[in-house]
Amino acid sequence: MLRKVIVLSGFALLSVSCVSKKKLTQAENKLEMRDAEIAKLQEENEICEDKQTSMEDDLMMYQAQIEKLQDENENTLRLSEDGSLESQSTRNKVNRILSQVDDSRLAEAKNFQDSLNIAFEENIKASLRNKLGENAEYADDLKVKVHQPMVEISIGESILFKSGSAFVNPKAYQLLEHISKILQSESSMMIRVEGHTDNQPVTTNTYIKDNWELSLKRSASVVRIFEDKFNVEGNRIIASGRSHYAPISDNSSAEGRQQNRRTEIKLAPDLKTFMEILGR
Repeated sequence: MLRKVIVLSGFALLSVSCVSKKKLTQAENKLEMRDAEIAKLQEENEICEDKQTSMEDDLMMYQAQIEKLQDENENTLRLSEDGSLESQSTRNKVNRILSQVDDSRLAEAKNFQDSLNIAFEENIKASLRNKLGENAEYADDLKVKVHQPMVEISIGESILFKSGSAFVNPKAYQLLEHISKILQSESSMMIRVEGHTDNQPVTTNTYIKDNWELSLKRSASVVRIFEDKFNVEGNRIIASGRSHYAPISDNSSAEGRQQNRRTEIKLAPDLKTFMEILGR
């Protein structure tokens, strides 16, 4: 009888132990799921904060440009209400630029303002590509977008960096020096340098943790070149990184990923002064 009691007690203890272990495992699983959810929410929050910062910085640049445009004279590039250029001298310059632009590009224009933007894009791009030097083979990785008053210069990874590296290739110094002359032309102009990556994890380097860090370090490297080597005031430059969250192409192909690995320089210059500098 005593033996039966002992055996039954043993089974009872074993049963309780199994139930407790099962509950512990369930609790641990729930905790892991909660931690994963918290991490995801934190990442989404960081993305939202980064987007908000980017929008605020762009707004500052627009406001500065608007204030500047209000004080410019009649020879500054402006459009009247009917879309015509107010300055005859400026009109003549723009017509000369338009005559050199490929017809297929001009066909993209829906109105005169679009034609004007395309003309500036092509002229700026041609001027900058002349400064590529040994990087001339990567000319297609240098792109320009004009949405007045904003100018966006996109420089591909192949021009500025080696794969997975945040150190600027010295071969790109001539191009950056040319851009720095534009940045120095207007002391009130704010400049934003944005680093972008593809969606592939960083695996070739131990000093860079992930794409967030890679994009930030790359933009900071370009900013340091502008400030330390070409004397652009650091208080006018914003360095930021967008990781892989602002792609311009599909990351599913090697070609798309290559286009996404880029550094963008965003500024709001006086385009008339801008064109004069580029022509030097």
